[in-house]
Amino acid sequence: MENVDYAVVAAIDLGTTYSSWACSFRHDYNKDPKNLEKIMCRNWNDSQNVSYKAPTTILVREDGKTLDKFGYEAEDQFAQFAEDDADELNTWYYFRRFKMLLHDRKIKRDMMLESENSKTLPAMRVFALTIKYLMNDILVDIGKKMMDVLDESHIRWVLTVPAIWDETAKQFMREAATEAGIPSNQLTLALEPEVASLYCNSIPLTRADNGEASTLHPGAKYILVDAGGGTIDIIAHEVMSDGSLNEIYRSNGGAWGGTEVDKEYLSFLKDLVGTSVFENFKKNHMDDYLYLCREFEQKKRTIEPVKDLKVTTRFPGTLNELFENEKHQTLANSILSKKWSQSVTPMSDKIRMESHVMKGFFADALQKTGSHLQHIFSGESSLKTVNTIMMVGGFSESKMLQEVIIKLFPEKRVIVPPQAGLAVLKGAVLFGHNPSAIGHRVCRFSYGVKTSVAFVKGKHSETRESILEMKIYVLIYLISMFIKAKV
Repeated sequence: MENVDYAVVAAIDLGTTYSSWACSFRHDYNKDPKNLEKIMCRNWNDSQNVSYKAPTTILVREDGKTLDKFGYEAEDQFAQFAEDDADELNTWYYFRRFKMLLHDRKIKRDMMLESENSKTLPAMRVFALTIKYLMNDILVDIGKKMMDVLDESHIRWVLTVPAIWDETAKQFMREAATEAGIPSNQLTLALEPEVASLYCNSIPLTRADNGEASTLHPGAKYILVDAGGGTIDIIAHEVMSDGSLNEIYRSNGGAWGGTEVDKEYLSFLKDLVGTSVFENFKKNHMDDYLYLCREFEQKKRTIEPVKDLKVTTRFPGTLNELFENEKHQTLANSILSKKWSQSVTPMSDKIRMESHVMKGFFADALQKTGSHLQHIFSGESSLKTVNTIMMVGGFSESKMLQEVIIKLFPEKRVIVPPQAGLAVLKGAVLFGHNPSAIGHRVCRFSYGVKTSVAFVKGKHSETRESILEMKIYVLIYLISMFIKAKV
């Protein structure tokens, strides 16, 4: 990778909830490595708003090999099928939020992935089709700017992955990218919290609690919390004199991202109407189900711990009808006999919740994240002098998560950089331009050799008669360098 004569760095951030790409030209980076305005990010339109990321959702044609729509367009098209043509709905493949398939499980190249409409395709193909779509989208955009004169062999591709994934999951992503058409000698994987840290090292920073400005300087140590849709990735870095970053505590974390809040909300709805009613609703009224999920995704971003306002969310009429047909009573009467009787009010096609109900959907993810941070701060001597917590990723923009961390660690600076949701994406571009900016990693495993020799009477101590054991543990520099190069 170091010797490739590249003209462009193109980064793909395939996230659990949202995905996108960014790129920049080498000549712009060489002029000013910290000018992040020169990093171009894709704009996505959901018919109401423009954002830098689109849902990680794909719609694959009947042949199972052709990606027809991605992101908001895939959601809208599939919802249209659900509303107009049930037969059409069952012939296509609709996948969303499939990245977590690779977290904390045994990975096989031939494993299958079930779609939202209960059809299956090889997981490798689903990932490869998604990467290929984003790759081609980048090439079209770059082609417009370069007037189709750019040699594709001069593009350095960067694909982001969670640091807490094991090596098989990372290898799966590498092979999916290769299958998508990215040449292996032009591809590098970037660990998400590492590249987010590079982003933070390139911009002015502001404290989340009081707005105080801050910058990173040589010798600064901090914990970075990359809170995405699926995982919370945590890493600790020290800024070196040359501006590079040294890892002082290995990457860690868990599956406590923003999608856990969504799961709690869906569990709440199942509790209200019953599992059979809700599954029937999801299967036969996919358009309403998708709209319900999209609305909640937007609604949860507005929740703040200091606000005690009631929250109103959509409750589709079709779900209400299914409930009354199966339960033979109104939802309002049913709620009176449940634990939600004093805190949830049905309102025709909506439900209104007391604020503590909505905030309760965050509780499990926040508790696990906070407890984990407390554990590593209290148990790791290398973190005793770390007094800064950096928060990046889409879920880090949640005031609920920010408040928990600020309260748990009042003695530390909690910083949320501008455009925290783009930290990984833009940081991946910076990493593509300068991979050596990550100067040192803590190896996940140590390697060594165990040997033994036969006992020789008269030569060895009688206490060692059964066997003389010699254990040699060697930190293998070449292996650590090899791991670094592969990542």
